[in-house]
Amino acid sequence: MIVSDIKTRVKRLFGDEAGVQLTDADIVRAINDSQLEIVKRNESLLEKTATTSSVAGTQEYALPTDLLIFKFLMWKGTGDTSYQKLKGLSTSEFNEYIDGWDTDTSIRGVPTTFTLHAGKFLVYPIPQDSISNAFKIYYNRSPVDVVNDADIPDLPLLYHTILVDMVLKYAYEMDEDWEAAGNKSQETNKDIDYLRGREDWKQQEVYPFILIRQEDM
Repeated sequence: MIVSDIKTRVKRLFGDEAGVQLTDADIVRAINDSQLEIVKRNESLLEKTATTSSVAGTQEYALPTDLLIFKFLMWKGTGDTSYQKLKGLSTSEFNEYIDGWDTDTSIRGVPTTFTLHAGKFLVYPIPQDSISNAFKIYYNRSPVDVVNDADIPDLPLLYHTILVDMVLKYAYEMDEDWEAAGNKSQETNKDIDYLRGREDWKQQEVYPFILIRQEDM
């Protein structure tokens, strides 16, 4: 479904095909807001990894610019065959448990812990070696905003009808039709939860099955 399809469906369902009350710009904004909301509700969407090289003596490293939801950070040192997960701490925990981390830059070694601050991740101990692709970041990226009528929303096709309903919810809110907005919100929440459940099953080793009993034959 492309943006023009969403516009047509929303305007027809809302009863404003001329776009007098609900403009194209309103719909585009609502699509982009809805994409963000869906990804925040279902963290199996738009998953991504990125790698960053360590620099000897450097503690702070930039996070990916398209990061929306941070998941975890891994490290692979020289000679290691696989990445190892680093322990994440809040900034307050980092300050409490690692005394002098921001003043004593002489302590170097293999990073074991990290914290996030101001669009960066800080590791401790400070890397003693410069290693290519030493850090691997697991995260959900931000969906790409739609702009033009021919653009396709940056979500799987199964979510496109949910986008239509979420834009309708915004339209009802603009119209101060709180009952219709509330009903549409319940519908979209149920649909998102259902699709999230489908994704959760994909990550399990055992899948549900139907047991046919003898008496059912």
